[in-house]
Amino acid sequence: MKKKLDIVTKAKLIYSGELMLFFILFLVLGILRMTGVITPNETRKNIFNWVTIFGGSWLIIDFLWAMFSKKRKQRIALIDKCLHLPAGIYLVSFDIYCFVTKPEAASDVYRYGVPIVFFYLCACYLFESIYHYFKPVPGLLDIEEAAKAEQENKVVAEQEAEIVESENEGDKNDQN
Repeated sequence: MKKKLDIVTKAKLIYSGELMLFFILFLVLGILRMTGVITPNETRKNIFNWVTIFGGSWLIIDFLWAMFSKKRKQRIALIDKCLHLPAGIYLVSFDIYCFVTKPEAASDVYRYGVPIVFFYLCACYLFESIYHYFKPVPGLLDIEEAAKAEQENKVVAEQEAEIVESENEGDKNDQN
């Protein structure tokens, strides 16, 4: 028979699996962009630049928020924020360069600059998926504590129900 997995192992597997999906997504996107299967046109370039200028800014803000918020620092893995900070800085500077230069001059930059960030994020997510299986994010450990508390409450409720039952049986025996 298969042994049932506890809730923490399930949570670690799900979280690591999600990170592995991001790894695969960025790997495929990086390969497709590097080989030229996905060719950038002006609309795609503009959409990419606007999305990544805000996304890169968010990565930087998220890192600073994690560094300066004691409450948040306890729930997250700081290594994740440190790993993604270079990608945020790269994306913001890449986008500023692309906004400033002429579109014709930026075509080679797009051909090699976009896959670089995809491969970097690919490496980050691969590392995180393996790392967080063995060292779970503190937020996942909260799940374990909640599960233990729920289990204890269930055991206490069962014991109380048994006590009430035994008292009821004792009352019935006293009446007879």
